[in-house]
Amino acid sequence: MQPPAATVVNSSKLIHTITQCNGSINVGGGNTICTVTVNNHITGATTASPATVNQCVGSGASTELDCVPLENTTDATVTQCNNAGNGGGADVLCRVNPSATVTTDVPITVNQCNYSSNGGGSTVECATELNTIVPAAEVTPTQTPTPTETPTPTETALPAAADTITAAPELAATGVDSAPLLISAAAGALLLGLGALLALRRTVVRLRRD
Repeated sequence: MQPPAATVVNSSKLIHTITQCNGSINVGGGNTICTVTVNNHITGATTASPATVNQCVGSGASTELDCVPLENTTDATVTQCNNAGNGGGADVLCRVNPSATVTTDVPITVNQCNYSSNGGGSTVECATELNTIVPAAEVTPTQTPTPTETPTPTETALPAAADTITAAPELAATGVDSAPLLISAAAGALLLGLGALLALRRTVVRLRRD
């Protein structure tokens, strides 16, 4: 038997309790088929714990129960298929997913398929799936600062030295300005040259007279 098409209902509010299919189809050959699936997405730190179950208690008086898990827990997270399918030839098949989890931050309770399909030849087939999904926290990578390049020092070219005439190196070593001495020496040399010319002229004149 194919279950009826699911009905999807959107809610703008946070849902904590789901109640459906209770006291349903209590006539001969009546079938109660209901399913609840909750995917609870939580952002932030939370701790998920296994959901508790209370199902198939007082059910299937004339048939073998097919309920997983078959538990009787007070104030359970999931309460379903209790006091159901007690008619002759009735079948009771109920499930809660083994990995069902809940969190105290967003509590959820499911109550369905109780006191239902108690007519002869009826079927109770109900299931609950609870998933608490906590995405892993995003890790922001630390950006490594880009090292600043140290500028390479540049050598400053010295101006080319002008051609110089080295004069009186012994005076340069003493720090005395040799320029006036060079001028005096040049003037002396010029005077000596003029004296030599005059002496030569006199000699020539004398030779002519003799």
